Amino acid sequence: MTLSLERTPPSEALCRTRVVAVLRADSPEHLLPAARTLVEQGLVCLELTMTTPGALDSLRLLRAELGASADLGVGSVRGAEAARQALDAGAAFLVSPVFDPAVLAECVAARVPAYPAGLTPTELVTAWDAGASAVKLFPAGTVGPAHLQAVREPLPELAVMPTGGIGIDDVGAWLRAGALAVGLGGSLSGDALRGGDLGALADRAARALAGARG
Repeated sequence: MTLSLERTPPSEALCRTRVVAVLRADSPEHLLPAARTLVEQGLVCLELTMTTPGALDSLRLLRAELGASADLGVGSVRGAEAARQALDAGAAFLVSPVFDPAVLAECVAARVPAYPAGLTPTELVTAWDAGASAVKLFPAGTVGPAHLQAVREPLPELAVMPTGGIGIDDVGAWLRAGALAVGLGGSLSGDALRGGDLGALADRAARALAGARG
């Protein structure tokens, strides 16, 4: 089917940097130092996951501290109520681990970019046709860049953001396979969300952005 509504495009920051930092933490206390470090390196698209305790309070804090310098969204969003709460907290985009029509509908109504997930061609195109700004290929590490390339050959219109199990040094391969951007979780954050080395985090961020630039 063809979506009758105008699709909300991904942010300029996502299209420019082509990397999203997925910040999934056991506690919120180290989120701000890690986020500040990433933004200082130019990795400005940050996804705070709903699985992190106090994620929406942390989102408000990061918005106050980082302002317009960061593109701050919320991930692991399921259900209309969670979507509304995240949007009310100021999320600039929402990411889901599945295709949740209720989450997508909230984003479409608010004209906020939405990135629902799928793995198979049918799942990805279903989310895309429902109005996704881009579709999240998840868990990408289980299939590899060749999967994305094969999917996009008959479906070149899909804007795809692989996420899940992607190493920093794999960023370039995914982009060459046709990804719009990639989401990086543990390979990027390392131990920084547990109070670890922020210098090492800065180095990993620089490597990821260099890989995205090719």
